[in-house]
Amino acid sequence: MDNEEHRELHPRSWGRIGFIGAGNMACAIIGSLVAEDQDVDIVASRRSSDALKDISIKYNVATTTDNRELIETSDIVIFCVKPQSLSHVIEGIADMDFSEKLVMSIIAGKKIDYFKENLSNCKKVVRAMPNLGVLVGKGAVAYAASGECGEMDIMKVNAILNTGSLAMRVSEEDIDTITALSGCGPAFISFFLKALEDAAVGQGLEKDVARSLLFQTLAGTYEYLRRNGDTYTDFITKVSSKGGATLAGLKTAEYYDIERSICEMVRAATDRSRELAEE
Repeated sequence: MDNEEHRELHPRSWGRIGFIGAGNMACAIIGSLVAEDQDVDIVASRRSSDALKDISIKYNVATTTDNRELIETSDIVIFCVKPQSLSHVIEGIADMDFSEKLVMSIIAGKKIDYFKENLSNCKKVVRAMPNLGVLVGKGAVAYAASGECGEMDIMKVNAILNTGSLAMRVSEEDIDTITALSGCGPAFISFFLKALEDAAVGQGLEKDVARSLLFQTLAGTYEYLRRNGDTYTDFITKVSSKGGATLAGLKTAEYYDIERSICEMVRAATDRSRELAEE
């Protein structure tokens, strides 16, 4: 489903969207929805009334400290709380009827079945994994949906998640790996960029010069790969020349088995995402 198709679904036809937990990620999604279409109907809940006041002013949305009130008035309920807070939230709403609600979660590690088992008559559930890019309108989101979700439900989910992000529907078994790739990926990429920048500074380059050139190099590399469709190996070959500086650096990376370290980073993050589902 492309962007044109899910934009045809007018926001008012989505019904009211309720965000339980209005932290940074939830506010980023809210901000994208409001910026895209002022006609979207949103309510957000949070324990801090002061924080809710700021959210109400900034995004012009309804707010409440009462999760039960939010659920009663919402057609789509999006859980955005921290994993360690979810069980407490569920305890306060478990007896409410979710038979007519479309439930979405952006909570790491929590499977679709968790919500179906712990919320009364909850059938239509979407598990989504956004990343920090949504804060600047460049998010990457993967989502899986329960079998009870109908075509209209999926259209609504697509419309919501493709606002400020690229959203892709996947099987739930892939979500933990995607958590490691695109959920944790911004931190992993930043870790690598920091290492490159620190190395350049260690060789005598000024920090601001190193950072400016590094960001532009990253942008240029992305744009070249996007436009030309080269494999990573083909691109590396184009940059490298026999006996040159690039090959000298790459041989050192091979000596220290950097690729294996990166694979272990992704494996550890994937395993931890799976562990969270059991906690």
